[in-house]
Amino acid sequence: MSLINKKKIISQYTARKFLSNKSFAVYGMGKTGLSVINYLKKNNNSDFTYWDDNSGKKKLYNLKNKKKKKFIESLNIVDYIIISPGISLRSLQLKKYLIKNKKKIITDIDLFYLLNSNVKSIIVTGTNGKSTTCKIIHHLLKKNKIKVLLGGNIGKPILNLKIVSDCVVVIEASSYQLAYSKFIKPSYALILNISNDHLDWHGTFKKYVKAKMKIFSNQNKNNYALINDKNVIKNFKKQKFKSKLKIVSVKSLIKVKNKIKNSFLNSKLNEENLAFVFALSKIFKIKNFSFIRSLNSFR
Repeated sequence: MSLINKKKIISQYTARKFLSNKSFAVYGMGKTGLSVINYLKKNNNSDFTYWDDNSGKKKLYNLKNKKKKKFIESLNIVDYIIISPGISLRSLQLKKYLIKNKKKIITDIDLFYLLNSNVKSIIVTGTNGKSTTCKIIHHLLKKNKIKVLLGGNIGKPILNLKIVSDCVVVIEASSYQLAYSKFIKPSYALILNISNDHLDWHGTFKKYVKAKMKIFSNQNKNNYALINDKNVIKNFKKQKFKSKLKIVSVKSLIKVKNKIKNSFLNSKLNEENLAFVFALSKIFKIKNFSFIRSLNSFR
C-alpha cells in the first residue's frame, strides 16, 4: 500500500472514530447545512437532527412540526450545534433555545478543523476583496505545483472538498462564520481590511472586529498572521496572539507590480489584494519571476 493511500485511510478512520462518539443538530438546510448532513452520513454518523425556518421549501428532508419539536429537544443533549453562515441568532424562530445552548454552536469550518488538524490551510477574511484574493492565491499555488483546494464561503462548502495528502486548503471565511467559530486554526491567517459592515447582524463594530480577530485565536508559533491595518495590528499585539506577525504593505509590490501585465489585476482596487498574495508568496518561497508569470495568466 502506498504512503498516500495509507494516510488517506488513517484520515478517514480518525474522522469516523471522532464522529461515532458525537451527536449533532444542524440549523439551516441551505448548501452548507446539506453538506454537513451528507458528510455525517458519509462517515457513518446517524446521530443528528436538523431544522430550517423555511421548512416548506425543504421538501428533500420533509421538515414538519413534529420534526421541529424533536429538534428543539435535541438541542439540550447534542454535543454540537452547527449553524449555517449568515444565520443570526437574533432573527431565528428558535433563538431562545439556541441562545441557551450557545456554547455548543460551531460552523462547518470548525468541524473541518476538528477532523483535519494536520492539513495546511489559509483563511482569508476582511470586509472587501476576500473572494478575489482567495482565487488569486489558489491560482498562484496551483501554477507553482502546490496541491491546493478552494472552499468555504466561496464555491464549494468546506466539507465537500476531497482532502488529499500534502494539500493546502484556501478558505474564504465571513464574519458570520467566524462569530460562531471555536476550533479554526489556520496555518496562514489573512485579514485584508476592516470597515463598518454587517452591523445589523453583529450589533456593534466592536463585535464585528472581534469576530474577524478569531482567525488568530488558536494559532501557534509556527503559524502566520498577515495584516496591514494599523488598528488590527495594534489589537493583535494587545491580545498577545502566538502566531508570527507579517505586516503587509502595498509598497512591497513596487518591484513586481509594473511587470504584471494583466488587465484583470491592474486596477487600484486590487493593490491591497496583490500585496497580501505577494507577502504569502514570500512565505511559500515562490520566486518573483514565478509570481509574475502566475499572475499574468490569472483570469
